[in-house]
Parts: sequence; structure tokens; C-alpha cells
Amino acid sequence: MRFRLLRLAPIGALLLLLGCSSKILICPVPAILADTQSVTFFRPGTTPDLANEVYTVSLVNATGDCTYSTREGLVHASLELTFRATRTPTREAATYSVPYFVAVNEGAKIYSKHLYTLKFTFAPGASVATITQAPGDVDIKISYGKLPWNYQQMAGFQMTAAQIDYNKTRSRYVP
Repeated sequence: MRFRLLRLAPIGALLLLLGCSSKILICPVPAILADTQSVTFFRPGTTPDLANEVYTVSLVNATGDCTYSTREGLVHASLELTFRATRTPTREAATYSVPYFVAVNEGAKIYSKHLYTLKFTFAPGASVATITQAPGDVDIKISYGKLPWNYQQMAGFQMTAAQIDYNKTRSRYVP
């Protein structure tokens, strides 16, 4: 009797896995696109220069979670992003909005891209604001032979050509 139960255990486990959605440890990889990790805004009508900066926002952390339906080959993934905004201290409070994106990709292939708006406020006298935001969850159809961790949820700021050019003059872009 015991031998018969041991032979049936793997079949029972397989049947449980085939019909379930379960939380998994290795989800689509949350990532920050380095070239769009930070964006700086300047006083209107001025040149892009450190002296003319109004504020800078950086994407500092991305974490993800998901469930995987093996029956449907579908991952339901969520993402939580942490942003850090800095400015010169001033007595006034200020509220800003900055566009950012989240794309689902596998290597160079992009499956979807969604735009979001980060809204945040600097308190009076504050020079730093930390904001955590969870953009909309996504469903990712897993291709045959692939696994959830073959995909990425990549985030970054939606930037203008001038903002990209300015970023190229800073930090890691400097030759």
C-alpha cells in the first residue's frame, strides 16, 4: 500500500500544479532603464545648466511580484517604483508632474509600453521628496519554452530630446 502511494505522489503534485495560479519567487525581472533613470527640469527660458535647475527626479528602486497560471501560461505581474526628487531648498511648497513609462520586454523585443504620471509635492522648506508608486498590473502571456523570469518590467522617464542630451553630459555618459 505504501509503495502505491509513493508512485502516485508525483502524479498528484503535477495535477495540482497544472490547474493552479500560484505566487512564484522568480517573476519578470523589475528593471530601471539606465539612460532614462533620471530627469532634470530647468527654469523656463534658461539654458540647461546646473545653476538653472528647478528639480531633478530619479528612479531609485523597482520591485516586483507576480502570480503564474501554468494552465493559461499567464503571469499577472505587479511593480512598485520608488522615486527620489531633489531641489534647492525654498520656503514654498511645490507640486510637479513627471511622465514615466513601464515596458514589458524580453531581450530587445518590447511587448507593451504604458505611460504614467508621477505627481509629487515638496513640502515647504524641503529639498527632498521620496515617492513610492505602483503603476497598473500587467498580464504577460508566456511564450512556449519560456519562463516568467525571461521577461522584464522596465521603467524609466519619458524624456524629450533635450533632456536626453542633458543626461549625456552627466555622470556615466561623460567620456
